[in-house]
Amino acid sequence: MFWGNSTGDVASESFMMKLLNRPAVLSPTHALLKGVAWLIVGVIMGWYFHLIPTSVVSFTWADVPLMWHLALALVSWISSTVLLFAVAALLNRRVVITELFGRMLYAHWPVLLMMLPGVVDDKVAYSTFMQSPELAFSGHALYASCMSLMCIVIIVWYLYWGYVAFSRSAMRSNAIVVVLYLVAMVVSWYISNVALDAVYAGLVQQI
Repeated sequence: MFWGNSTGDVASESFMMKLLNRPAVLSPTHALLKGVAWLIVGVIMGWYFHLIPTSVVSFTWADVPLMWHLALALVSWISSTVLLFAVAALLNRRVVITELFGRMLYAHWPVLLMMLPGVVDDKVAYSTFMQSPELAFSGHALYASCMSLMCIVIIVWYLYWGYVAFSRSAMRSNAIVVVLYLVAMVVSWYISNVALDAVYAGLVQQI
């Protein structure tokens, strides 16, 4: 048997590479359109199942109007990407803003999987874990452990796809770019949290 030389092995490797590099394989237009499609799916799911984003990678239970779900999704996307665009522009002044925003939006769709436990399981336990994992571990260790494992897998997936999208848009890829990307992502998450808090404040005033 000739390992590694069969057509099946080549096809499998090609499929895996396309999957791993999906945000870069898509054209800028397709990445943006598919990213917007997933954003709309997330907004509708959140509205229907009463789940709202509390950060770029977390959700909690709340019953708010559909338009506020859309506002939260747009604010989360824009606020979490603007710094990445600034860093990409420093690396390459020819970076296209619509390409980077589109690819990063598409790379974010795996985070929607974070909503599934809140859809099929106890919303109170779900919200408790999302807001305070320490409290969740003290009361429901098994549930918290399973949720932690799921969160780690999804966040790593999102970070990897995000880097693929970022490096493809900036047309740069090396160790320094990786470090800049990770630092920018951490700061972007903080910026998005502040922006979401501002939207929540406006929502409370409306209610």
